[in-house]
Amino acid sequence: MSNLDNLIKEHYSETPAFGLEQMVGLIEEVMDENKELLESLSADDAAKIMPIDEAADGRFSFDIPIPSTVPTEAWGDPSSQSRKDIARIFDSITREPSIRARITHVNSFLDPAQAARKAPGGKVNTVLNMMQVIESLQACLNDYNESSAGFVFEGFMAALTGGKQIAGRVGGTLPIEDFVAFSETGDKEVPTSLKLLSPNTTIHGSFTNLVDYLFIRGGAGLPEIKYLIALKDVEGETVTKLALFDFIIGRENFVDVMLQSNNGALIGENAAAMAEHIKNWQNSPEWRVKMAKILETSPGYTKGRGMFYANLSPTGEFDDTAGPAADPEKKRHQYGLATAQGEMTALLNATKRAGSESAHGTGPTFEDWVKNLDLDMSGYSDNKVKKILDQIRTAWDNGAKSVDSSTDLAESFYGFGSFHEREKLLMKEELLSEASKDAGSQWGLSRGNMNNLRTLLRTEYYGELNLSQANISQLSKIYAEKLGEDLMLLLQTTKTFTENIGKYFSVEDRSEAAKANKDAISQGGQIITSLAQDPADKK
Repeated sequence: MSNLDNLIKEHYSETPAFGLEQMVGLIEEVMDENKELLESLSADDAAKIMPIDEAADGRFSFDIPIPSTVPTEAWGDPSSQSRKDIARIFDSITREPSIRARITHVNSFLDPAQAARKAPGGKVNTVLNMMQVIESLQACLNDYNESSAGFVFEGFMAALTGGKQIAGRVGGTLPIEDFVAFSETGDKEVPTSLKLLSPNTTIHGSFTNLVDYLFIRGGAGLPEIKYLIALKDVEGETVTKLALFDFIIGRENFVDVMLQSNNGALIGENAAAMAEHIKNWQNSPEWRVKMAKILETSPGYTKGRGMFYANLSPTGEFDDTAGPAADPEKKRHQYGLATAQGEMTALLNATKRAGSESAHGTGPTFEDWVKNLDLDMSGYSDNKVKKILDQIRTAWDNGAKSVDSSTDLAESFYGFGSFHEREKLLMKEELLSEASKDAGSQWGLSRGNMNNLRTLLRTEYYGELNLSQANISQLSKIYAEKLGEDLMLLLQTTKTFTENIGKYFSVEDRSEAAKANKDAISQGGQIITSLAQDPADKK
Protein backbone atom coordinates (compact mmCIF):
# COMPACT_ATOMS: atom_id res chain seq x y z
CA MET A 1 0.00 0.00 0.00
CA SER A 2 1.37 3.44 -0.95
CA ASN A 3 1.93 6.30 1.50
CA LEU A 4 -1.04 8.09 -0.05
CA ASP A 5 -3.34 5.13 0.65
CA ASN A 6 -2.07 4.95 4.24
CA LEU A 7 -2.79 8.62 4.78
CA ILE A 8 -6.33 8.26 3.46
CA LYS A 9 -6.89 5.18 5.59
CA GLU A 10 -5.78 7.05 8.71
CA HIS A 11 -8.37 9.75 8.13
CA TYR A 12 -11.10 7.22 7.33
CA SER A 13 -10.19 4.26 9.48
CA GLU A 14 -13.76 2.92 9.44
CA THR A 15 -13.83 2.76 5.63
CA PRO A 16 -10.54 1.15 4.61
CA ALA A 17 -11.72 0.87 0.99
CA PHE A 18 -11.79 4.65 0.63
CA GLY A 19 -9.51 5.78 -2.22
CA LEU A 20 -9.16 8.29 -5.02
CA GLU A 21 -12.48 7.36 -6.65
CA GLN A 22 -14.37 7.84 -3.41
CA MET A 23 -12.57 11.15 -2.80
CA VAL A 24 -13.63 12.48 -6.19
CA GLY A 25 -17.16 11.34 -5.45
CA LEU A 26 -17.14 13.29 -2.18
CA ILE A 27 -15.95 16.42 -3.97
CA GLU A 28 -18.76 16.12 -6.51
CA GLU A 29 -21.28 15.45 -3.76
CA VAL A 30 -20.28 18.63 -1.94
CA MET A 31 -20.53 20.63 -5.16
CA ASP A 32 -23.99 19.24 -5.90
CA GLU A 33 -25.50 20.44 -2.63
CA ASN A 34 -27.92 23.35 -3.14
CA LYS A 35 -26.61 25.60 -0.38
CA GLU A 36 -25.56 29.22 -0.07
CA LEU A 37 -21.95 29.91 -0.82
CA LEU A 38 -19.33 32.09 0.75
CA GLU A 39 -20.23 35.81 0.48
CA SER A 40 -17.83 37.38 2.93
CA LEU A 41 -14.98 38.08 0.50
CA SER A 42 -14.83 41.02 -1.88
CA ALA A 43 -13.65 40.62 -5.45
CA ASP A 44 -10.25 42.03 -4.42
CA ASP A 45 -9.96 39.49 -1.60
CA ALA A 46 -10.86 36.65 -3.95
CA ALA A 47 -8.31 37.86 -6.47
CA LYS A 48 -5.60 37.61 -3.78
CA ILE A 49 -6.41 33.92 -3.38
CA MET A 50 -6.46 33.22 -7.14
CA PRO A 51 -5.00 36.30 -8.89
CA ILE A 52 -6.86 37.15 -12.07
CA ASP A 53 -4.48 37.17 -15.03
CA GLU A 54 -5.56 40.15 -17.15
CA ALA A 55 -3.21 39.02 -19.94
CA ALA A 56 -4.56 35.47 -20.10
CA ASP A 57 -5.98 33.98 -23.27
CA GLY A 58 -9.64 34.64 -22.46
CA ARG A 59 -10.25 31.35 -20.63
CA PHE A 60 -11.74 30.85 -17.16
CA SER A 61 -9.19 28.13 -16.39
CA PHE A 62 -6.37 30.69 -16.28
CA ASP A 63 -8.02 32.20 -13.21
CA ILE A 64 -10.24 29.48 -11.75
CA PRO A 65 -8.94 25.89 -11.58
CA ILE A 66 -11.81 24.19 -13.39
CA PRO A 67 -11.37 20.77 -15.03
CA SER A 68 -10.43 20.99 -18.69
CA THR A 69 -12.36 19.37 -21.54
CA VAL A 70 -11.21 18.81 -25.12
CA PRO A 71 -14.10 19.05 -27.61
CA THR A 72 -14.06 16.59 -30.48
CA GLU A 73 -16.33 15.63 -33.35
CA ALA A 74 -17.25 12.54 -31.30
CA TRP A 75 -19.31 14.79 -29.02
CA GLY A 76 -21.92 14.70 -31.78
CA ASP A 77 -22.48 10.96 -31.33
CA PRO A 78 -24.64 10.19 -28.26
CA SER A 79 -23.32 6.61 -28.21
CA SER A 80 -19.63 7.59 -28.14
CA GLN A 81 -17.62 7.44 -24.92
CA SER A 82 -16.54 11.06 -25.38
CA ARG A 83 -20.18 12.20 -25.43
CA LYS A 84 -21.01 10.10 -22.36
CA ASP A 85 -18.03 11.58 -20.54
CA ILE A 86 -19.25 15.16 -20.99
CA ALA A 87 -23.01 14.46 -20.65
CA ARG A 88 -22.97 15.52 -16.99
CA ILE A 89 -21.49 18.90 -17.90
CA PHE A 90 -24.25 19.63 -20.44
CA ASP A 91 -27.12 18.25 -18.32
CA SER A 92 -28.06 21.61 -16.80
CA ILE A 93 -28.40 23.10 -20.32
CA THR A 94 -30.17 20.29 -22.13
CA ARG A 95 -33.14 20.68 -19.79
CA GLU A 96 -33.91 23.94 -21.61
CA PRO A 97 -36.74 23.49 -24.17
CA SER A 98 -35.15 24.70 -27.45
CA ILE A 99 -31.92 25.61 -29.22
CA ARG A 100 -32.56 29.28 -28.58
CA ALA A 101 -33.33 28.71 -24.89
CA ARG A 102 -30.14 26.72 -24.41
CA ILE A 103 -27.97 29.36 -26.07
CA THR A 104 -29.74 32.06 -24.01
CA HIS A 105 -28.93 30.03 -20.90
CA VAL A 106 -25.24 29.95 -21.83
CA ASN A 107 -25.33 33.68 -22.55
CA SER A 108 -26.68 34.42 -19.09
CA PHE A 109 -23.37 33.19 -17.67
CA LEU A 110 -21.45 35.46 -20.06
CA ASP A 111 -23.31 38.61 -19.02
CA PRO A 112 -21.60 40.23 -15.98
CA ALA A 113 -24.86 41.85 -14.86
CA GLN A 114 -26.67 38.49 -14.82
CA ALA A 115 -23.62 36.70 -13.40
CA ALA A 116 -23.61 39.06 -10.43
CA ARG A 117 -27.18 37.98 -9.63
CA LYS A 118 -26.44 34.25 -9.75
CA ALA A 119 -24.93 32.07 -6.99
CA PRO A 120 -24.79 32.34 -3.97
CA GLY A 121 -28.14 30.63 -3.88
CA GLY A 122 -27.40 28.46 -6.91
CA LYS A 123 -25.50 25.22 -7.28
CA VAL A 124 -21.73 25.30 -7.36
CA ASN A 125 -21.62 22.55 -9.98
CA THR A 126 -23.87 24.58 -12.33
CA VAL A 127 -21.41 27.48 -12.31
CA LEU A 128 -18.41 25.19 -12.77
CA ASN A 129 -20.11 23.18 -15.51
CA MET A 130 -21.08 26.32 -17.40
CA MET A 131 -17.51 27.61 -17.30
CA GLN A 132 -16.42 24.29 -18.81
CA VAL A 133 -19.08 24.58 -21.53
CA ILE A 134 -17.93 28.09 -22.41
CA GLU A 135 -14.27 27.02 -22.52
CA SER A 136 -15.22 24.11 -24.78
CA LEU A 137 -16.92 26.55 -27.15
CA GLN A 138 -13.79 28.72 -27.19
CA ALA A 139 -11.70 25.64 -27.94
CA CYS A 140 -13.97 24.71 -30.88
CA LEU A 141 -13.54 28.16 -32.38
CA ASN A 142 -9.86 28.77 -31.73
CA ASP A 143 -7.92 25.55 -31.11
CA TYR A 144 -8.50 23.89 -34.49
CA ASN A 145 -7.70 24.81 -38.06
CA GLU A 146 -10.52 26.22 -40.13
CA SER A 147 -11.48 22.95 -41.82
CA SER A 148 -11.59 21.00 -38.54
CA ALA A 149 -13.27 23.74 -36.48
CA GLY A 150 -16.55 23.41 -38.39
CA PHE A 151 -16.89 19.68 -37.67
CA VAL A 152 -15.94 20.08 -33.99
CA PHE A 153 -18.37 23.00 -33.65
CA GLU A 154 -21.13 20.77 -35.05
CA GLY A 155 -20.31 18.14 -32.43
CA PHE A 156 -20.38 20.79 -29.71
CA MET A 157 -23.79 22.08 -30.83
CA ALA A 158 -25.16 18.53 -30.95
CA ALA A 159 -24.07 18.04 -27.33
CA LEU A 160 -25.37 21.47 -26.32
CA THR A 161 -28.81 20.73 -27.75
CA GLY A 162 -28.96 17.12 -26.58
CA GLY A 163 -29.05 16.00 -30.21
CA LYS A 164 -26.75 14.22 -32.63
CA GLN A 165 -24.43 15.14 -35.47
CA ILE A 166 -25.27 13.92 -38.97
CA ALA A 167 -22.26 12.82 -40.98
CA GLY A 168 -23.16 9.86 -43.21
CA ARG A 169 -25.07 9.77 -46.46
CA VAL A 170 -28.87 9.82 -46.28
CA GLY A 171 -30.93 8.19 -49.01
CA GLY A 172 -27.99 8.12 -51.39
CA THR A 173 -27.02 11.78 -50.95
CA LEU A 174 -25.12 13.95 -48.49
CA PRO A 175 -27.42 15.49 -45.86
CA ILE A 176 -27.92 19.25 -45.66
CA GLU A 177 -28.45 19.10 -41.88
CA ASP A 178 -25.31 19.10 -39.73
CA PHE A 179 -27.01 18.05 -36.51
CA VAL A 180 -30.48 17.43 -35.12
CA ALA A 181 -31.72 18.94 -31.89
CA PHE A 182 -35.04 18.37 -30.12
CA SER A 183 -38.20 20.42 -30.36
CA GLU A 184 -39.59 22.49 -27.54
CA THR A 185 -41.98 19.67 -26.69
CA GLY A 186 -39.13 17.17 -26.86
CA ASP A 187 -41.11 14.75 -29.01
CA LYS A 188 -39.43 15.33 -32.38
CA GLU A 189 -36.06 16.16 -33.86
CA VAL A 190 -35.18 19.53 -35.37
CA PRO A 191 -32.81 19.15 -38.35
CA THR A 192 -30.36 22.05 -38.33
CA SER A 193 -27.76 23.27 -40.80
CA LEU A 194 -24.97 25.10 -38.98
CA LYS A 195 -22.97 27.89 -40.65
CA LEU A 196 -19.91 29.41 -38.92
CA LEU A 197 -19.08 32.50 -41.00
CA SER A 198 -17.41 35.88 -41.13
CA PRO A 199 -19.91 38.77 -40.96
CA ASN A 200 -20.10 39.52 -44.70
CA THR A 201 -19.82 35.97 -46.00
CA THR A 202 -22.79 34.85 -48.07
CA ILE A 203 -24.66 31.81 -46.77
CA HIS A 204 -24.50 29.10 -49.42
CA GLY A 205 -26.21 25.77 -49.96
CA SER A 206 -26.82 23.21 -52.68
CA PHE A 207 -30.03 23.91 -54.58
CA THR A 208 -30.30 20.24 -55.59
CA ASN A 209 -29.80 18.92 -52.06
CA LEU A 210 -32.32 21.39 -50.64
CA VAL A 211 -34.96 20.35 -53.20
CA ASP A 212 -34.26 16.67 -52.50
CA TYR A 213 -34.46 17.23 -48.73
CA LEU A 214 -37.80 19.04 -48.86
CA PHE A 215 -39.60 16.96 -51.47
CA ILE A 216 -38.24 13.44 -51.92
CA ARG A 217 -35.64 12.27 -49.42
CA GLY A 218 -36.98 9.17 -47.73
CA GLY A 219 -39.88 9.26 -50.17
CA ALA A 220 -41.87 12.14 -48.71
CA GLY A 221 -39.10 14.62 -47.93
CA LEU A 222 -39.06 16.76 -44.79
CA PRO A 223 -41.21 19.90 -44.35
CA GLU A 224 -38.47 22.36 -43.36
CA ILE A 225 -34.83 22.88 -42.37
CA LYS A 226 -33.52 25.32 -39.75
CA TYR A 227 -30.33 27.25 -40.56
CA LEU A 228 -28.34 28.33 -37.49
CA ILE A 229 -25.91 31.11 -38.44
CA ALA A 230 -22.95 32.00 -36.19
CA LEU A 231 -21.16 35.16 -37.33
CA LYS A 232 -17.64 35.58 -35.96
CA ASP A 233 -15.98 38.70 -34.61
CA VAL A 234 -12.21 38.19 -34.57
CA GLU A 235 -9.36 39.97 -32.80
CA GLY A 236 -6.11 38.90 -34.39
CA GLU A 237 -6.66 35.18 -34.91
CA THR A 238 -8.98 34.71 -31.93
CA VAL A 239 -12.78 34.54 -32.17
CA THR A 240 -13.97 36.87 -29.43
CA LYS A 241 -17.70 37.16 -30.15
CA LEU A 242 -20.47 35.24 -31.89
CA ALA A 243 -23.69 36.78 -33.19
CA LEU A 244 -26.30 34.04 -33.59
CA PHE A 245 -29.30 33.97 -35.92
CA ASP A 246 -31.58 31.33 -37.33
CA PHE A 247 -34.02 31.16 -40.21
CA ILE A 248 -36.14 28.46 -41.81
CA ILE A 249 -36.57 27.32 -45.39
CA GLY A 250 -39.49 24.96 -45.93
CA ARG A 251 -41.93 23.81 -48.56
CA GLU A 252 -44.21 26.77 -47.99
CA ASN A 253 -41.60 29.50 -48.52
CA PHE A 254 -39.06 27.72 -50.77
CA VAL A 255 -40.00 29.33 -54.11
CA ASP A 256 -40.54 32.81 -52.63
CA VAL A 257 -37.18 32.66 -50.82
CA MET A 258 -35.40 31.74 -54.04
CA LEU A 259 -37.14 34.47 -56.06
CA GLN A 260 -36.79 37.26 -53.49
CA SER A 261 -33.13 36.56 -52.74
CA ASN A 262 -31.98 36.74 -56.37
CA ASN A 263 -31.76 32.94 -56.70
CA GLY A 264 -34.68 32.70 -59.13
CA ALA A 265 -32.40 31.69 -62.01
CA LEU A 266 -31.91 28.33 -60.30
CA ILE A 267 -35.62 27.57 -60.72
CA GLY A 268 -35.84 29.02 -64.22
CA GLU A 269 -39.04 29.86 -66.06
CA ASN A 270 -41.10 27.29 -64.16
CA ALA A 271 -41.29 29.22 -60.88
CA ALA A 272 -45.06 29.72 -61.07
CA ALA A 273 -45.69 26.09 -62.03
CA MET A 274 -43.38 24.88 -59.26
CA ALA A 275 -45.05 27.11 -56.64
CA GLU A 276 -48.50 25.87 -57.64
CA HIS A 277 -47.40 22.25 -57.59
CA ILE A 278 -45.75 22.61 -54.16
CA LYS A 279 -48.93 24.23 -52.82
CA ASN A 280 -50.69 20.96 -53.62
CA TRP A 281 -47.93 18.77 -52.15
CA GLN A 282 -48.81 15.11 -51.65
CA ASN A 283 -46.77 12.14 -50.63
CA SER A 284 -47.67 10.25 -53.78
CA PRO A 285 -45.88 8.79 -56.83
CA GLU A 286 -47.94 11.01 -59.13
CA TRP A 287 -46.87 14.18 -57.33
CA ARG A 288 -43.18 13.17 -57.49
CA VAL A 289 -43.35 12.36 -61.21
CA LYS A 290 -44.79 15.79 -61.98
CA MET A 291 -42.18 17.50 -59.76
CA ALA A 292 -39.43 15.63 -61.61
CA LYS A 293 -40.86 16.93 -64.89
CA ILE A 294 -40.74 20.51 -63.62
CA LEU A 295 -37.16 20.07 -62.40
CA GLU A 296 -36.02 18.93 -65.84
CA THR A 297 -36.02 22.57 -66.93
CA SER A 298 -34.73 24.03 -63.64
CA PRO A 299 -31.11 25.11 -64.32
CA GLY A 300 -30.06 24.74 -60.69
CA TYR A 301 -31.11 21.13 -60.32
CA THR A 302 -28.23 18.75 -61.10
CA LYS A 303 -29.14 16.47 -63.93
CA GLY A 304 -28.36 12.81 -63.33
CA ARG A 305 -27.30 13.14 -59.69
CA GLY A 306 -30.35 14.69 -58.04
CA MET A 307 -32.63 12.23 -56.26
CA PHE A 308 -35.51 13.03 -58.62
CA TYR A 309 -33.29 11.39 -61.27
CA ALA A 310 -31.24 8.82 -59.38
CA ASN A 311 -33.81 7.55 -56.87
CA LEU A 312 -37.14 7.84 -58.67
CA SER A 313 -38.63 5.15 -60.87
CA PRO A 314 -40.62 6.09 -64.01
CA THR A 315 -43.83 5.43 -62.04
CA GLY A 316 -42.83 7.70 -59.13
CA GLU A 317 -41.69 5.09 -56.63
CA PHE A 318 -38.78 6.14 -54.40
CA ASP A 319 -35.73 3.91 -53.94
CA ASP A 320 -33.26 5.26 -51.37
CA THR A 321 -30.64 2.66 -52.33
CA ALA A 322 -30.41 3.90 -55.90
CA GLY A 323 -28.10 6.56 -57.23
CA PRO A 324 -24.62 6.93 -58.65
CA ALA A 325 -22.97 6.85 -55.23
CA ALA A 326 -23.64 3.12 -55.03
CA ASP A 327 -22.01 2.34 -58.38
CA PRO A 328 -18.55 0.80 -57.78
CA GLU A 329 -17.78 0.71 -61.49
CA LYS A 330 -17.92 4.50 -61.68
CA LYS A 331 -15.41 4.80 -58.87
CA ARG A 332 -13.14 2.27 -60.59
CA HIS A 333 -13.48 4.31 -63.77
CA GLN A 334 -12.52 7.48 -61.89
CA TYR A 335 -9.54 5.69 -60.38
CA GLY A 336 -8.47 4.62 -63.89
CA LEU A 337 -8.61 8.26 -64.98
CA ALA A 338 -6.45 9.28 -62.05
CA THR A 339 -3.80 6.70 -62.90
CA ALA A 340 -3.96 7.75 -66.57
CA GLN A 341 -3.21 11.30 -65.50
CA GLY A 342 -0.35 9.99 -63.41
CA GLU A 343 1.07 8.05 -66.33
CA MET A 344 0.83 11.12 -68.57
CA THR A 345 2.81 13.09 -65.98
CA ALA A 346 5.41 10.32 -65.79
CA LEU A 347 5.65 10.22 -69.61
CA LEU A 348 6.28 13.95 -69.88
CA ASN A 349 8.87 13.81 -67.08
CA ALA A 350 10.62 10.93 -68.85
CA THR A 351 10.50 12.83 -72.15
CA LYS A 352 12.17 15.80 -70.51
CA ARG A 353 14.97 13.58 -69.22
CA ALA A 354 15.34 11.96 -72.67
CA GLY A 355 15.59 15.41 -74.27
CA SER A 356 18.40 16.27 -71.88
CA GLU A 357 20.24 13.02 -72.71
CA SER A 358 19.80 13.64 -76.43
CA ALA A 359 21.28 17.11 -76.09
CA HIS A 360 24.36 15.51 -74.51
CA GLY A 361 24.65 12.98 -77.37
CA THR A 362 23.77 9.96 -75.23
CA GLY A 363 20.13 9.49 -76.11
CA PRO A 364 17.76 8.98 -79.06
CA THR A 365 16.47 11.68 -81.35
CA PHE A 366 13.00 13.10 -80.75
CA GLU A 367 11.57 11.12 -83.69
CA ASP A 368 13.04 7.84 -82.42
CA TRP A 369 11.79 8.60 -78.89
CA VAL A 370 8.19 9.11 -80.03
CA LYS A 371 8.38 6.05 -82.29
CA ASN A 372 9.62 3.86 -79.44
CA LEU A 373 6.67 4.97 -77.28
CA ASP A 374 4.36 3.19 -79.76
CA LEU A 375 1.42 5.49 -78.99
CA ASP A 376 -1.85 4.35 -80.54
CA MET A 377 -3.83 7.54 -81.20
CA SER A 378 -5.93 6.20 -84.08
CA GLY A 379 -9.17 7.06 -82.29
CA TYR A 380 -8.22 10.65 -81.56
CA SER A 381 -9.23 13.75 -83.44
CA ASP A 382 -6.50 15.67 -85.22
CA ASN A 383 -6.64 18.36 -82.54
CA LYS A 384 -6.16 15.82 -79.75
CA VAL A 385 -3.21 14.22 -81.53
CA LYS A 386 -1.62 17.63 -82.03
CA LYS A 387 -2.23 18.55 -78.36
CA ILE A 388 -0.53 15.41 -77.05
CA LEU A 389 2.44 15.66 -79.43
CA ASP A 390 2.86 19.35 -78.55
CA GLN A 391 3.01 18.44 -74.85
CA ILE A 392 5.64 15.78 -75.57
CA ARG A 393 7.65 18.14 -77.78
CA THR A 394 7.57 20.89 -75.13
CA ALA A 395 8.77 18.48 -72.47
CA TRP A 396 11.57 17.31 -74.80
CA ASP A 397 12.68 20.88 -75.55
CA ASN A 398 12.68 21.78 -71.86
CA GLY A 399 14.93 18.81 -71.20
CA ALA A 400 17.26 19.73 -74.06
CA LYS A 401 17.77 23.15 -72.48
CA SER A 402 18.83 21.66 -69.16
CA VAL A 403 22.49 21.26 -68.30
CA ASP A 404 22.52 17.91 -66.55
CA SER A 405 20.52 14.72 -66.23
CA SER A 406 21.46 11.82 -63.99
CA THR A 407 18.33 9.72 -64.34
CA ASP A 408 18.50 6.33 -66.01
CA LEU A 409 16.42 6.46 -69.19
CA ALA A 410 15.27 2.91 -68.62
CA GLU A 411 12.83 4.33 -66.05
CA SER A 412 11.07 6.27 -68.79
CA PHE A 413 9.86 3.13 -70.53
CA TYR A 414 8.47 1.51 -67.41
CA GLY A 415 4.72 0.96 -67.26
CA PHE A 416 3.54 2.74 -70.42
CA GLY A 417 2.02 -0.28 -72.13
CA SER A 418 -1.55 0.88 -71.57
CA PHE A 419 -0.90 4.60 -71.96
CA HIS A 420 -2.79 5.03 -75.22
CA GLU A 421 -5.93 3.29 -73.89
CA ARG A 422 -6.11 5.20 -70.63
CA GLU A 423 -5.19 8.50 -72.23
CA LYS A 424 -8.02 8.06 -74.70
CA LEU A 425 -10.39 7.42 -71.81
CA LEU A 426 -9.05 10.50 -70.03
CA MET A 427 -9.56 12.74 -73.05
CA LYS A 428 -13.15 11.55 -73.45
CA GLU A 429 -13.84 12.17 -69.75
CA GLU A 430 -12.46 15.70 -70.01
CA LEU A 431 -14.80 16.47 -72.90
CA LEU A 432 -17.78 15.03 -71.03
CA SER A 433 -16.85 16.93 -67.89
CA GLU A 434 -16.64 20.23 -69.77
CA ALA A 435 -20.05 19.65 -71.34
CA SER A 436 -21.74 18.75 -68.06
CA LYS A 437 -20.44 21.52 -65.82
CA ASP A 438 -23.39 22.83 -63.83
CA ALA A 439 -22.42 26.37 -62.87
CA GLY A 440 -24.67 28.28 -60.49
CA SER A 441 -26.20 25.30 -58.65
CA GLN A 442 -25.55 26.95 -55.27
CA TRP A 443 -28.15 29.25 -53.71
CA GLY A 444 -26.95 32.16 -51.63
CA LEU A 445 -28.40 34.40 -48.92
CA SER A 446 -26.68 37.52 -47.65
CA ARG A 447 -26.79 38.99 -44.17
CA GLY A 448 -29.10 41.64 -45.64
CA ASN A 449 -31.45 38.93 -46.93
CA MET A 450 -31.78 37.52 -43.40
CA ASN A 451 -32.99 40.91 -42.24
CA ASN A 452 -35.00 42.08 -45.25
CA LEU A 453 -36.79 38.74 -45.63
CA ARG A 454 -37.17 38.17 -41.88
CA THR A 455 -40.94 37.57 -42.08
CA LEU A 456 -40.65 35.14 -44.96
CA LEU A 457 -37.64 33.35 -43.45
CA ARG A 458 -38.92 33.63 -39.86
CA THR A 459 -35.50 35.03 -38.93
CA GLU A 460 -34.67 35.07 -35.22
CA TYR A 461 -31.74 36.78 -33.49
CA TYR A 462 -30.37 34.94 -30.45
CA GLY A 463 -28.04 37.71 -29.34
CA GLU A 464 -24.28 37.87 -28.91
CA LEU A 465 -21.95 35.55 -27.01
CA ASN A 466 -19.13 37.72 -25.67
CA LEU A 467 -16.00 35.57 -25.38
CA SER A 468 -13.55 38.47 -25.31
CA GLN A 469 -10.61 38.64 -22.90
CA ALA A 470 -12.02 41.69 -21.11
CA ASN A 471 -15.41 40.03 -20.53
CA ILE A 472 -13.97 36.70 -19.35
CA SER A 473 -11.61 38.51 -16.95
CA GLN A 474 -14.53 40.47 -15.47
CA LEU A 475 -16.58 37.29 -15.12
CA SER A 476 -13.67 35.44 -13.53
CA LYS A 477 -13.56 38.02 -10.75
CA ILE A 478 -17.30 37.70 -10.18
CA TYR A 479 -17.28 33.89 -10.09
CA ALA A 480 -14.09 33.73 -8.01
CA GLU A 481 -15.78 35.95 -5.41
CA LYS A 482 -18.91 33.84 -5.39
CA LEU A 483 -17.01 30.57 -5.07
CA GLY A 484 -15.16 32.00 -2.10
CA GLU A 485 -11.74 31.46 -0.55
CA ASP A 486 -12.21 27.94 0.80
CA LEU A 487 -13.80 26.49 -2.33
CA MET A 488 -11.28 28.19 -4.64
CA LEU A 489 -8.45 26.77 -2.54
CA LEU A 490 -10.06 23.32 -2.65
CA LEU A 491 -10.38 23.48 -6.45
CA GLN A 492 -6.76 24.56 -6.84
CA THR A 493 -5.49 21.89 -4.45
CA THR A 494 -7.58 19.20 -6.17
CA LYS A 495 -6.27 20.23 -9.60
CA THR A 496 -2.64 20.19 -8.42
CA PHE A 497 -3.25 16.91 -6.58
CA THR A 498 -4.48 15.27 -9.81
CA GLU A 499 -1.54 16.66 -11.78
CA ASN A 500 0.94 15.26 -9.24
CA ILE A 501 -0.66 11.81 -9.38
CA GLY A 502 -0.32 11.87 -13.17
CA LYS A 503 3.26 13.03 -12.88
CA TYR A 504 4.07 10.23 -10.41
CA PHE A 505 3.07 7.58 -12.95
CA SER A 506 4.36 9.28 -16.11
CA VAL A 507 7.74 10.95 -15.51
CA GLU A 508 10.90 8.95 -16.18
CA ASP A 509 12.94 10.80 -13.54
CA ARG A 510 12.00 8.86 -10.40
CA SER A 511 13.33 11.56 -8.08
CA GLU A 512 10.82 13.94 -9.69
CA ALA A 513 8.16 11.23 -9.36
CA ALA A 514 8.98 10.83 -5.66
CA LYS A 515 8.55 14.58 -5.11
CA ALA A 516 5.21 14.47 -6.94
CA ASN A 517 4.16 11.58 -4.68
CA LYS A 518 5.13 13.53 -1.57
CA ASP A 519 3.27 16.62 -2.76
CA ALA A 520 0.18 14.54 -3.60
CA ILE A 521 0.19 13.06 -0.08
CA SER A 522 0.23 16.54 1.43
CA GLN A 523 -2.48 17.79 -0.94
CA GLY A 524 -4.62 14.72 -0.28
CA GLY A 525 -4.62 15.57 3.40
CA GLN A 526 -5.58 19.18 2.65
CA ILE A 527 -8.47 18.02 0.46
CA ILE A 528 -9.80 15.68 3.14
CA THR A 529 -9.56 18.38 5.79
CA SER A 530 -11.28 20.91 3.52
CA LEU A 531 -14.11 18.52 2.69
CA ALA A 532 -14.61 17.74 6.37
CA GLN A 533 -15.12 21.47 6.96
CA ASP A 534 -17.63 21.59 4.05
CA PRO A 535 -16.46 24.76 2.23
CA ALA A 536 -19.63 24.91 0.11
CA ASP A 537 -21.76 25.36 3.24
CA LYS A 538 -19.97 28.41 4.58
CA LYS A 539 -21.23 31.97 4.36
